Amino acid sequence: MLKRMIQAGACSLLLAACGAETALQFETASDADIITLFGDVSQVDRTGMDLVTEPVFASYGLDFQAAMGLSRDSLLALEQHEITVDFPAGGAIRTFSGPRLQDVLDLAQAGRGTVTLTALDGYQRTLDRDRIGRHGVILAISMDGTGLPLGGFGPAMLVWPRQDDPALAGQSDDDWIWSVFAIEIGEAD
Repeated sequence: MLKRMIQAGACSLLLAACGAETALQFETASDADIITLFGDVSQVDRTGMDLVTEPVFASYGLDFQAAMGLSRDSLLALEQHEITVDFPAGGAIRTFSGPRLQDVLDLAQAGRGTVTLTALDGYQRTLDRDRIGRHGVILAISMDGTGLPLGGFGPAMLVWPRQDDPALAGQSDDDWIWSVFAIEIGEAD
């Protein structure tokens, strides 16, 4: 977790170096894609990854022939759910909101394979699809009523209802992926 926080700090400094004007442009472009879903996805709105204009994907070893892009607006158009929970574990109680990850996967007509989330700092986590649905995990885009910014926990964060779900009692923060920008759906077995 400490290594991840140091990496996030470095990302924040890089984003700050881009200047306030760039951040303002991003915030006003609410129709710009903030999450890319790829892999076993039937609903696509773009083909191929362009290594020239999308070098971040390649730097994390991600590659796709077809994908579905999701903007903040498209995520807000899905039913929103709130989870009030401590984050980090044992820390302040916060209220996160966003669509259920299962609803996002259904929107993309994703297959039943595993789900690998990739964060801007390179952290990746592969999760079982059934576990995501069973626990009502959300892809949060807001915390305490404020949108999750780049350089913070944004553009999106995987949030688990560990306060309300007895099966998640004592859960560590390992599966709490923040700064999510890519979601890969694996082929079902």
